[in-house]
Amino acid sequence: MAALKASGVADKDIKTTGFNIWQQSRWDPDNQEEVVTGYQVSNNIEVTIRNVTDAGETIDAVVTAGGDNIRVNGIRFEVEDPSQYLDEAREKAAADAKAKAEQLADLAGVTLGKPTYISEGSNVPVVYGARDYAMEEAQAAGAPPISAGETTVTATIQMVYEID
Repeated sequence: MAALKASGVADKDIKTTGFNIWQQSRWDPDNQEEVVTGYQVSNNIEVTIRNVTDAGETIDAVVTAGGDNIRVNGIRFEVEDPSQYLDEAREKAAADAKAKAEQLADLAGVTLGKPTYISEGSNVPVVYGARDYAMEEAQAAGAPPISAGETTVTATIQMVYEID
């Protein structure tokens, strides 16, 4: 946690998603009983790194600080607020649906009337990165290169028109 905060990750961007404690024990044959030898703790967190150019260095700092017991179980890239992109995609999808309907009506020799049904589907993909980035690999390679690439936001419009 200290490494995350030192890397500039805000408290609001660190979320505990699981915390478990398991008792560790062994059988004592002399006393014929189980003896507690310690406890194992697992703390799973989800971290939002808002600047992708900082991701590799942040992962490297956390893995270095965590030692042999740390695992980075994956990276995913998301559009933080897709609403403006969905609006644009929706406009383009609606215009495309109307243009195709007009073309089909023209080919059929009919006139396109008013829309009677409109349905929308949209997709803002979550792109997953590499899984199980082990501590020793991180130390050997230094900061991992992280590249978000390009994400496509799509909208699908289904429109049904009257035929005049």
